[in-house]
Amino acid sequence: MEFLLSKVLWTFAAPGNLLVLTLLAGAFLATARRTFWAKSGRMLVAFSAGAFFLIAVLPVGEWSAQPLENRFPTATPEHVDGIILIGGSERARISEQRGQPIAMDTTSRYILFTKLARQYPNAKLVFSGGSGSLAPWSGMKDYEVATNALKDIGFPVEKLIIEKQSRNTRENAVMAAQIVKPQPQEIWLLVTSAMHMPRAMGCFRQAGWNVLPAPAGYLTGTSRILAPDLNLQEHLSILTRAIREYIGLVAYRAMGFTNALWPG
Repeated sequence: MEFLLSKVLWTFAAPGNLLVLTLLAGAFLATARRTFWAKSGRMLVAFSAGAFFLIAVLPVGEWSAQPLENRFPTATPEHVDGIILIGGSERARISEQRGQPIAMDTTSRYILFTKLARQYPNAKLVFSGGSGSLAPWSGMKDYEVATNALKDIGFPVEKLIIEKQSRNTRENAVMAAQIVKPQPQEIWLLVTSAMHMPRAMGCFRQAGWNVLPAPAGYLTGTSRILAPDLNLQEHLSILTRAIREYIGLVAYRAMGFTNALWPG
């Protein structure tokens, strides 16, 4: 149930969608005959336009994302018992139609996972991810896209332990644990995007994994002073992902899926 609710609510809570809906509502109310509603509509239009302008000019996305991406530096242990990669941005429908794995910004995870597998040749290798779509239009699943992509870059996919049913981060952790049965003394590296790492670490720890972070796919640099520029698409994209993670952290903690509101 929480999976369905999260998908539906996020459709309306995503910053771009929310601002567009606010703009449309304002434009509709601005045509009202009553002065109060017309004035309210003009205020909503002005608010939406102002918000879009500020997002376009100021790097609010980067400002929001940096605390998430800086929360867990890359761990470099001498020994690990296993490495787990969780799915994220695989595009099963497009991959099926185009005949090649399309993984958007998840590619950096595959590269890091392959590098770590060579660095720790005796580690167990796990991929977790079924389909995160509310209404999947493809017979392919995320794990199939991922294994095809890994195979294309020379990864020995026959060594993979694959969890095929999970739809979100909490299910990644729980369902993979049911297959792998990680022990408290085992050390695992968790590979996911840097922005998603806080929520993922909280979920995996709550599910009984002893995980260390291996973040990939950074969207921000280390500089804390970011100059204004005019780039609505990039700023809004990063802001959307950051807000989704903050909402996810609060929601997952409220439902008991993570061990802390701000895992660290």
